Amino acid sequence: MKYLKKTMTLYVLVFSIAISAQNTNGKAHYVVKNTIKMNLGNRQIPEAQKAMIQERINSMSTNNFVLSFNKNSSIYVEEENLEKDQGNGIMAQRMGMMKMILNQGSNGKLYKNINDNTYKNQVDIYGKLFLIQDSLQTIDWKITDEVKTIGKHTCFKATAILKNRGLPTNFRPGGQQTDDSKEERKIGDEMIIVTAWFTLDIPISQGPAMYYGLPGLILEVNAGNTTILCSKIELNKKEEIINAPKNGKKINQKKYDELLKKKANEVRENFRRGRGGFRRRN
Repeated sequence: MKYLKKTMTLYVLVFSIAISAQNTNGKAHYVVKNTIKMNLGNRQIPEAQKAMIQERINSMSTNNFVLSFNKNSSIYVEEENLEKDQGNGIMAQRMGMMKMILNQGSNGKLYKNINDNTYKNQVDIYGKLFLIQDSLQTIDWKITDEVKTIGKHTCFKATAILKNRGLPTNFRPGGQQTDDSKEERKIGDEMIIVTAWFTLDIPISQGPAMYYGLPGLILEVNAGNTTILCSKIELNKKEEIINAPKNGKKINQKKYDELLKKKANEVRENFRRGRGGFRRRN
């Protein structure tokens, strides 16, 4: 029976690639949802105000992205939403930092090229533009026999164990932290099981955020507190022109991660001290 399953799966893979070779250009729209539960400790806050805070957190934790792709490259950009005004307070800055981490730094333009195995990620940290340039890390995907339908596309399941680039899975905004070293360890070292669903109807090795490396476009990702789901696909007959971002201070991923941790610590410290603003440091 296991042999039959593997044989049938292989047949479907080959057949799908054969009939879908032309579907390699277009745009995929994704909804990114981050599950964040409010924890205000023992603070005496009216229930109505708690509900308002949770609603604001939920609003900031759901974002829309567009992945433009061709056979060899893609660019992943967040759609603008003028209603999500975070304001200027320290809580807004804290939420902005959370959002940046949850979206793996993709608050600007994330370009991936599978031909030369590189990526360029243009990000903005409080008004200062950076251009992260580095090599794509190989993802050791394990393709399973599980199948489901997303929209009109048949999708196959794949899993991988990866370093969590988002917030810790037990993260609670507003909670009292008593051990900085433990929090930093969880952010930097937590490993999670990532589940991806990909379709061979669009046989390109691309996906949202930093996910790629499967034999078809990734339509859904579940990773820790984050779920990414494709809501719409627009295919084009002509080749999609993908231009890599060029502006920003050039930096590699390791240096950027160090900078992001430093800024996150600044925001957290200001929040604890009750400061009303954020001190920008170059």
